Amino acid sequence: MRNEADQPTVSSADFARRFGQLRQMQDDEAIFVTHHGRATHVLTTVRHYNALRDNEGDGDAAIAPPSLQDFANCLTVGVLLIDYDMRILAANHVAHAQLDREENELVGHHVFKAVPTLHGSLVETYVRRSVASREPASAEIPSLFRPDSWVRVDIHPFARHVTILFHDITEDMKRHRLADVRQSLREAIGVHDGIGYVCLNTRGHIDRAEPTFCEMVHLSEERLHHVAIADLVPVAHRVAFREALDKVLSGEGARTIDSVLLSNDGATVAVRVTIAELRGVYGNEGAIVLLTRR
Repeated sequence: MRNEADQPTVSSADFARRFGQLRQMQDDEAIFVTHHGRATHVLTTVRHYNALRDNEGDGDAAIAPPSLQDFANCLTVGVLLIDYDMRILAANHVAHAQLDREENELVGHHVFKAVPTLHGSLVETYVRRSVASREPASAEIPSLFRPDSWVRVDIHPFARHVTILFHDITEDMKRHRLADVRQSLREAIGVHDGIGYVCLNTRGHIDRAEPTFCEMVHLSEERLHHVAIADLVPVAHRVAFREALDKVLSGEGARTIDSVLLSNDGATVAVRVTIAELRGVYGNEGAIVLLTRR
């Protein structure tokens, strides 16, 4: 048997151009397809491939390659494979769960009859459009099966089937929507001259100060940056303030206390303080402190 170095090779760039010539190979021949000089694939005849598979092992039956169903079950998104007659060829475990169907309720059935909820929906519109045009499609839509949930649907036509992917994006949508709410709250607080706020890092130092708070203590945001907020509280009130702040930063929930701030002109400002944790994707990122005069 010849080793790999003796076998004929063709670069991947030349493969498509020379395919008509390459397919005239002998039944026992194999051609190595290379990419940047390294062999990555082997082209051979069906007869040669079947002979190799039949001779595999010590006379044992050849191991069949993975099926479309096997590949689909490896994915963590919902997968439906349908033919161009809209009949389901394969569906993975995730798709069965997303569509509220048992394992034997999908494969072999017309997709819009097996899952009536899809009939007349945007999903059907996009699927039929892709089947007719042979062009992929993608959409982010409210879930038809779970309230207050969102899915991204990706449709990819191939030669003999169409792949439909369902990816739950509910958390992403909620995160973006909550981000809009937070921004609106910041803007509302910014124009409300009776509420001040500061953002603290995990050490209780000021990262950002809003103008109303700066006016309360008669210091600019630049002067307040990296200052420990507890240092702006008189000694008589500092222990209670630090205790409330530490509990929030330790994840014990928001706190509201009455306290006092020291102003740069020597005066004191009686305030009601609410401290809440700033929690991001990777855990605690500090705290936000809201203050109103008492």
